[in-house]
Amino acid sequence: MKPLSFIIIGSGWRARFYIRIAKQYPEQFQLAYLLCRREEKVDSIARELGIKTTTSKELSSGRSIGRCLYMDSNAKSNRGSRNCGRIIRYAMAYSQSLHLNGRKSSERKVLFQIVNYKIQTKTLPKEFDGFRIVHLSDLHGAVYGDKNKKLIQKIHEVRPQMIAMTGDMTDHSENSISGLIGLCGRLSKRYPVYYIPGNHEQCLEPKQLSQLLRKLESLGTIVLENSWCTISYKGAFVKLYGLVMPMRYYKDPLRPGYAKNLYFSEEDTRKLLGEPDLSCYKILLSHNPLYYPSYRNWGADLTLSGHIHGGIIRIPKLGGLLSPDMTFFPKYDGGLFTEKGKHLIVSRGLGNHFLIRIRNPEELVVVTLHHLYD
Repeated sequence: MKPLSFIIIGSGWRARFYIRIAKQYPEQFQLAYLLCRREEKVDSIARELGIKTTTSKELSSGRSIGRCLYMDSNAKSNRGSRNCGRIIRYAMAYSQSLHLNGRKSSERKVLFQIVNYKIQTKTLPKEFDGFRIVHLSDLHGAVYGDKNKKLIQKIHEVRPQMIAMTGDMTDHSENSISGLIGLCGRLSKRYPVYYIPGNHEQCLEPKQLSQLLRKLESLGTIVLENSWCTISYKGAFVKLYGLVMPMRYYKDPLRPGYAKNLYFSEEDTRKLLGEPDLSCYKILLSHNPLYYPSYRNWGADLTLSGHIHGGIIRIPKLGGLLSPDMTFFPKYDGGLFTEKGKHLIVSRGLGNHFLIRIRNPEELVVVTLHHLYD
């Protein structure tokens, strides 16, 4: 099959992401041109990225480009993220060599997979043996069935003792926010639901974010913002901490004021959460897993995170290709990590903010805790 030839409209970080994908998979994708919205940037972008560029003015003058599909990298445009996603999925569906999420897209029977992890530790109270946690992360406004009925039904089938949401559950649209409110409202009627904001929630206007979190609390969802609560079960308890780190620690090379060598340390964790309770088992919710050594050294026995989207593209034997900070092969890309007797579980997420996932299905994570007997 011939490669899918396409034109990218725009030159921001999303456009650069698609350029990387095209170069990584030349058998499937061929970038014909990058169409610049600003004529004065055409030559400099062509030199920087090593690709052909053009302008809307040149297109309107009748310049022949051939038969191509158009991808608008502006997520806010009418031809934005949804159309980009459709085009990428179109290419995958008709490619014999490239499978979407590990299988041909025409063969997909479910919209997400359920991934189970078992944590065995002596420090967990015996009463919590078999305690189930549903871990939801990075929904980004995605909807599974009418009012998320398919997602809720799968959660009911798991029969968890609690639900942990580790951020980026919404994007900036009103539909996305109202969808999250509806989801939390329905789940909170049946389960204890604990929620921390991710970097996308923090990008909301401060008033809008405050209104969202207060609304979730009014529905029964427990919002943890650099705070903790006690989870009681069968007469025993563990402590649940929620960490919300400042935005400057989310590495984004395209953000003004980005500091490459900034690191969120154990001491930074302590400043926000205080001293850990050494007398009990501690679960930490933190959206960003990149700083897991700091969480572990602070005292977290189990950390639940998201943010990395599984590395977006999963390469056999190598893992996730790319992190949101645009670095290759992030260490904590998804799954279970055990270090120094403590555990980190990184959800690969339920949404598709980057518009493409290859061999990387959306997932609902189920964590079952077990007391390890001598």
